Amino acid sequence: MAMELDPGRCALIIQDMQNASITEGGAFSTPESRAHHAEQNLEANINRLADRCRELGIPVLHVWFIVEPGSPGFKVNAGLFDAVASSGSLDRGSWGAEPSAATAPKEGDFIIEKMRMSAFHDTKLDTMLKGFGRDTLILSGVLTNMAMSHTARTGADLGYYVVFPEDAAGSFDGEWHRVAVDYALQNVSTVTDTDTVLAALA
Repeated sequence: MAMELDPGRCALIIQDMQNASITEGGAFSTPESRAHHAEQNLEANINRLADRCRELGIPVLHVWFIVEPGSPGFKVNAGLFDAVASSGSLDRGSWGAEPSAATAPKEGDFIIEKMRMSAFHDTKLDTMLKGFGRDTLILSGVLTNMAMSHTARTGADLGYYVVFPEDAAGSFDGEWHRVAVDYALQNVSTVTDTDTVLAALA
């Protein structure tokens, strides 16, 4: 049965597409991750989704991990958070915190800032989605095994229908991505691909 999506119920989430994780020279960007993202056609697929959503009036929300310089009030209770704090790579105003040029917001898009892995944790995302009357989330971005998985789980717990076009997401490499998709995301989302989502929105 072909997937069907009602544009009036959908929102597109583009998560953590920031220089620190995506661009060469970023603290969390490696040759392996960039090769994996290229194999995924990550940026191109995100842009295909975003362009179509904009055409249809579907909200496009960019979620960025941002901490204040020096990380005041940022609880360092896990390795990931220690890496963020010690590197300063996601400090507000830094190059690393800026969006990747290829998937930067366009006029009419929305920006959500977070300080944890899930796009929902202590952010305005849920409030905005409810205000828009949207209950179907199309998730894209990085990292599949971290922020993407956390956001999908939280979204499912909050009652959202989560759609995961896996070729519009990426991780440290293909193995990390595949394990997260096969053993985590399939349980809390509809795993599919960009072409299928675009066809479902036609």
